Amino acid sequence: MRIVPDVRAGFHISIAQGLSTVPELARQRGCTTIQIFSRPPRNWRLNGLVDDEVQAFRRRIAASGIAPVCIHTQYLLNLASPDRTLRRRSVRSLALEMERACILGAQYVITHLGSAKGRRRTAARQRVVRSIVEALADAASGPMLLLENSAGAGDFIGGDFAEIGGIVRPCGEAGVEVGMCLDVAHAFAAGYDLTTHEGLGDSLAQLDAEIGIHRLRVIHFNDSRTPLGSRVDRHWHIGKGEMGREGLARIANHPKLFELPFIMETPEMDLKHDRMNMGAFKRLRSRGLR
Repeated sequence: MRIVPDVRAGFHISIAQGLSTVPELARQRGCTTIQIFSRPPRNWRLNGLVDDEVQAFRRRIAASGIAPVCIHTQYLLNLASPDRTLRRRSVRSLALEMERACILGAQYVITHLGSAKGRRRTAARQRVVRSIVEALADAASGPMLLLENSAGAGDFIGGDFAEIGGIVRPCGEAGVEVGMCLDVAHAFAAGYDLTTHEGLGDSLAQLDAEIGIHRLRVIHFNDSRTPLGSRVDRHWHIGKGEMGREGLARIANHPKLFELPFIMETPEMDLKHDRMNMGAFKRLRSRGLR
């Protein structure tokens, strides 16, 4: 039976047991959207996509009604790297991820932007633009690349919306249209107080002015274990962190965000905790709709 989603919400789902198992793991968690890695996230090893697994994955995803399917790039990528070897390797990896997304029928590829590694941020942003344009030069039409904001720690790129806008615009001028994935815990840690009525309104207005809210396609919906402006990236369970139930309910029910897919990357990632977090998310939505 095809699922008709009333809320587009889901989790990052492990592919450790094979791609073909992902739809069932998603069903157990009540997912109507998902995110996966298509390859190991913490090493450069490339696992081939087995045709039988791919076909089973696509068939079962279609039957479940889960959409969109998002692929997250490896953590090793550094599109801003001043090291030419690492930057070239990151470009090749991103290009390959776009190909794999097409094969798997995914709608979005989500990537972090990388680190300036002590070099000038202006030059680092230019390297990110060049990396994206190179990686997507031969990309098939279909999957869209989404840039994820960072918590703003150290030399990491993307902690403020103006910096992301300074990447999105020149990419567009080069003929490459990219979107954005807003990680609310990262934004909170970077100093955007999304948990108050005024703070959320101001933050979304800034996002619209710098990036364009029409480019916002996916929400990473996580609580934060660290306080506002900490610049420390620590995801936590929904409603149990520094952002809290009231703050997260405000985000989950905001009219400009309400119809977007919400993907949780909460700790543990086992069935018990994922069901707990899905229940918490749905209660937040119900609270806002009363």
